Amino acid sequence: MATIRDIAKKLGLSVSTVSRALNDNQRISVRTRRQVKEIAEDMGYQPNYNARNLTNQEANSVGVIFPVNNRVVDNIFYVGLLRGINEQLNARNYVLSVAVGESTEQVLDNVKSMITRAQIKRFILLYSHENDPVIELLQAEPVAFVTIGKPADGQRWLYVDNDNVEAGADGVDYLMKRLHVDNPVFAESTNNWPYEIDRKAGYLREMKLAHKTPVIFPVPDDDEAVVNRFIEENPQMDGVVAIDDFTGLKVYHRFKLLHPDREIEVVGYNNSLPNELTDQHFHSVDLNPNEMGRSAVKLLFQTEKPKRQHIIVSHTIPK
Repeated sequence: MATIRDIAKKLGLSVSTVSRALNDNQRISVRTRRQVKEIAEDMGYQPNYNARNLTNQEANSVGVIFPVNNRVVDNIFYVGLLRGINEQLNARNYVLSVAVGESTEQVLDNVKSMITRAQIKRFILLYSHENDPVIELLQAEPVAFVTIGKPADGQRWLYVDNDNVEAGADGVDYLMKRLHVDNPVFAESTNNWPYEIDRKAGYLREMKLAHKTPVIFPVPDDDEAVVNRFIEENPQMDGVVAIDDFTGLKVYHRFKLLHPDREIEVVGYNNSLPNELTDQHFHSVDLNPNEMGRSAVKLLFQTEKPKRQHIIVSHTIPK
């Protein structure tokens, strides 16, 4: 197996120059780095990542942190994110290490252990919450992190997201122009997350342009009576823009139980439900989670200057 010394001898360079080039040291010219990497590949050089990372006091692993949410396990949106992340990590000879828990305290302890014991220095959070203890921990430690979802107003860190204002507007536009819905309501959660605020802004913009009265409904987690009451008090509703697929499905099922002979069109987000749970009246905006995962890794490992602060991934409206 070829060594750094073999590469240095072939190119007539010092061992230290070859080592820096292989590690993308900015002091080495782009031309030399490219040449060294090409020769290394031709000679079948395999770097010792454990040794390199031991020297840097960094594990060749990226911590991927899940939100505390009972929908995570069966949500294929997160599977798409992980696929994109893993694809990019494999290309960089890094592995994926997961932090998940049934409470914020469990996740926080997991992340603390990753930093202190496993020497993980890079993290991707699959969420972005305001005043989140895990994010506060990462901000206080000498680590890098990226969130899926933009920070709340007044906060700054690297993030990947969709243009959720346009995604919200496109959901309304799809209902009114493609499916001929006259009175779409907006079904949100009670969490007030940044992406919800943006999608609601898109909904409100389109309703104003259409000279229609907006109706916004915060859907409770476990209170079917409240959902039933809202449906009965809004007989004009013939469409729903829901903050995500699960919220949309909840409202849709309650509506069909109360009014089995009426049709209603629903647009959700994340494209995260199996086909057997929906029918031709349920539609979902695809947020392209694979590309979001890939983009998160690219942000985390970016070397160009000036460095990007965020990447916006396009969404795909239903056909």
